[in-house]
Amino acid sequence: MKVNIIGGGIIGMSTAYHLAVKNVDVTIFEKDKIFDTASFGRSCGGMRCQFFTRENILLSRYSIDFIKNQTSVDFTPNGYLMLFGEDQQEDFEYSTALQQELGATTKTLTPDQLKELHPWITVDDVYRACYTDDGSEGWIDPYSLHTWFKDEARKLGAKINWIDGKWLTPKVHPYKEKYDCDATVIAAGCWTGEVAKLWDIEIPVKGHKHTVYNILTEAEHIPTMPLVADLITGVYWRPEGQGYITGYEGNSEWDSKDLEPNWDKWQETWEKLYHRSPVLFEAVKANSAWAGYYDTNIIDSNAIIDHVDNIYFATGFTGRGLMQSPAVGLSLSNMILGETPKFNLDSYKLNREPLVEKYVI
Repeated sequence: MKVNIIGGGIIGMSTAYHLAVKNVDVTIFEKDKIFDTASFGRSCGGMRCQFFTRENILLSRYSIDFIKNQTSVDFTPNGYLMLFGEDQQEDFEYSTALQQELGATTKTLTPDQLKELHPWITVDDVYRACYTDDGSEGWIDPYSLHTWFKDEARKLGAKINWIDGKWLTPKVHPYKEKYDCDATVIAAGCWTGEVAKLWDIEIPVKGHKHTVYNILTEAEHIPTMPLVADLITGVYWRPEGQGYITGYEGNSEWDSKDLEPNWDKWQETWEKLYHRSPVLFEAVKANSAWAGYYDTNIIDSNAIIDHVDNIYFATGFTGRGLMQSPAVGLSLSNMILGETPKFNLDSYKLNREPLVEKYVI
């Protein structure tokens, strides 16, 4: 069997690996040799199971286990700490119960318990927090996982062609005889919809630019700190080097044509940080910043993993592509080869009832 994959980012490379390990003839088509605009390389590398929907919890649990036990990728096991406000009580109760039901090791904290555990956090507007402390959540270097998939796939016979995958579509296919195949996978991130249109397939995904700031503080650095996701203010941060990296959902931009960082939102981001921890963030210097695209499903911010005839696609992860890439690559290989799927992907079909994931931060 021959499979062409359009897009050599983290989803494309994971899919290539999971097909190649089953002796499928795989060719990846990627136009960017250094993967400069790929979403995975511009992420914070977070790995978590704390989600609002069953499907995202299961895909993330599998993926984290795969990374920790089947790859050589270093995993920083500092955990995640998520903060909920008074108006998020119902979401908190529902999601933590669901996570625990599905085997996630999420624990909960009252404001007093949170303050005792992390005295640098302001808890006045916190209803509850949930966190992990058993090494089951944390972060990785995104490029290390991508490189692992790429190297392993190549060892197994997968090939990479450095040409734009759009040249493989029916309307402009000058390489049809050379690159004919049994199945095509479109894994082009926020450009998946653009590519799919050439097969007359409409996919509701757009690029959503997010900026991440690299900061230093005068306060004592805490390298063991978890990744803090403040669902009340929309800000998040984690340790990086001698400082922290941070972002804010309010600095997102639709329809941006470039990947220049949004410095106009830095002051607002800092105010959110200072609100949550004056101890840490009273004196801060933003050294640098970068921006990347979320491939965002504009309907419900959840992934689309499906096919139309022999055209398969996976996109719309809205910031979760890296953390779910092992499970998604496995799932696409199951679909293409007609195998019994490990996961029920009905909730990720192209035409479905909205499946809202509230924890996009």
